[in-house]
Amino acid sequence: MELTDSHRHWKKVSRECAESKSEQIDTEEFLKCVLRNTNDLVFAIGLDGVIVSFSKSAEEALGYPGEEIKGKPSKELANDPMEFERMTEGVFEGEVVSRSDFPFRHADGHLVYCDVSIAALKNAKGEFSASVVMARNITEWKNFQEELIRVDRLAEVGRTASGIVHEINNPLSVINEISGWMEVVVSDSEGLNDDDRAELKTCIAKLGEQTTRCRNIARDMLGFVSGSSPSGDSFDLHELLKNSVSFLSPELKSKDVEVLFDFVEGPLQMHSEPRMLEQVFVNLLTNAIHAIDEKGARAGRIRIGTRLEETSVAISFADNGMGIAPGDQKKIYELFFTTKPSGKGTGLGLPICRNIVRKLGGDIHVESSSPDGATFVVRIPVC
Repeated sequence: MELTDSHRHWKKVSRECAESKSEQIDTEEFLKCVLRNTNDLVFAIGLDGVIVSFSKSAEEALGYPGEEIKGKPSKELANDPMEFERMTEGVFEGEVVSRSDFPFRHADGHLVYCDVSIAALKNAKGEFSASVVMARNITEWKNFQEELIRVDRLAEVGRTASGIVHEINNPLSVINEISGWMEVVVSDSEGLNDDDRAELKTCIAKLGEQTTRCRNIARDMLGFVSGSSPSGDSFDLHELLKNSVSFLSPELKSKDVEVLFDFVEGPLQMHSEPRMLEQVFVNLLTNAIHAIDEKGARAGRIRIGTRLEETSVAISFADNGMGIAPGDQKKIYELFFTTKPSGKGTGLGLPICRNIVRKLGGDIHVESSSPDGATFVVRIPVC
């Protein structure tokens, strides 16, 4: 009888163990299914701070294979390891840990921003056994917000530029009127010899040309800000490039920078917006001069080349300056990003140049860059 009771008890215990084990397996499979299908980043951390499990979405968001990352210190995932370690330890002291905009670092180096919650886990005895991190990837939303801020700042720049353009036109009109009066005075003056008279007339003519150029640039900038379409004109590209260089002659001489031309043979007639292109060329030349000056090298050199392609012309600006770091090459067209020292750059030049070039149907990019210099290439449709 005792044997039969013991046998029954043994069978009951075995059945309960089997059911418990089955429930445990079902629970584990359920949790694995949750980890595979959740959109949030979920990973568990042992008391020693190492990762013990890693959800599929965490693998995709942070670029680490789950099997590779298990067993590694969890703080290595964070952009600020010490802060993350403090957060994970805080849950064992009764803290409620929740952080917005916390940056993790992707396997390739870029930041992944998340809204993070961390909870402590206890075993059956009520003892702390691990912590679990649940994070919602908000990187795209954060980038969208930052883009809205940049757009708003650009709109403010546009409104400011419109006011500046209108204000500039008034003194330009006065300068133009005075230069015309000066030409009359020089022509009628009796106290000048022929050489002095000719030199003064040449200077007055250049003053008039530059005044007209300033007014045209102001007009084009106003059209650019308001979004009007370019009107277009026919011109010789080679002459336009030489004129762009001549505007910077004083700076080129003071910085000891030589400009070399590597043009295709003969004039290069095209139909586009010469004043807008002139603005782009002067900006690229100014950047090249600055890069050469920052490097501190003697015998600065800028080589301007042209080459014909199927439907466009490629204009290259190669300098022997500082070059552009690989990590910065993707950022140089972002509004307000600049590699120049504080107070020397606005971060508007290259973004505006690219907008102008694209508005004219072309594109601009860095073809090559190294510590020995950088090469920018502008492509514009021939007609």
